[in-house]
Amino acid sequence: TEGEGKLPKVVLSSPHGSEAEIYLFGGCITSWKVNDKDLLFVRPDAVFNGKKPISGGVPHCFPQFGPGSMQQHGFARNMNWLLVDSESKNGSAAVSLELKDDAYSRSMWDFSFQVLYKVRLDNNKLSTEIKVTNTDNKPFSFNSALHTYFKASVSVVSVKGLKGCDTLNKDPDPSNPSKGTEERDVVTFPGFVDCIYLNAPNELLIDNGLGDII
Repeated sequence: TEGEGKLPKVVLSSPHGSEAEIYLFGGCITSWKVNDKDLLFVRPDAVFNGKKPISGGVPHCFPQFGPGSMQQHGFARNMNWLLVDSESKNGSAAVSLELKDDAYSRSMWDFSFQVLYKVRLDNNKLSTEIKVTNTDNKPFSFNSALHTYFKASVSVVSVKGLKGCDTLNKDPDPSNPSKGTEERDVVTFPGFVDCIYLNAPNELLIDNGLGDII
């Protein structure tokens, strides 16, 4: 269907009442609703013009996370993905999006590749799977991440599951982060936080302060 800025988007819906929206530009999930309540956040100043990345939801970082040899977080969030497959069974809906190299990507990263991105919506669960295939005749290395924005009340939001992780605290000096270990069972955010958690577990619990545990 047509989304903001007349950009095409895919809408997934479950008979249980959950819904998700994915823009083909950037392959960005911009909404995930459970019982009509959106758990994701899109910035009020987000631009839907097909030129700048969509600020919010679940944007891609590929083939680079953060700063480096190319633009911040790579180019996948700034390209048009192709809808290649969809399925609906047993109350769940799923789509697969594809990203391939073109002149724009090769101007920054001179490799041939295929990225398949599968998004599945269940009753109260949104799952994603990324598969990267090297279609070139030379090896490459890459980073991939989903830079998720969750809707939350910042004064009371908390995260469980990080106790014991090594940390790199980038506040106050981002260029020289201080090393430490997280000793709290529940991590809260009383002020500005810019901290990297190393070797984080596969499952974290976010209490968004709005009545939801994610």
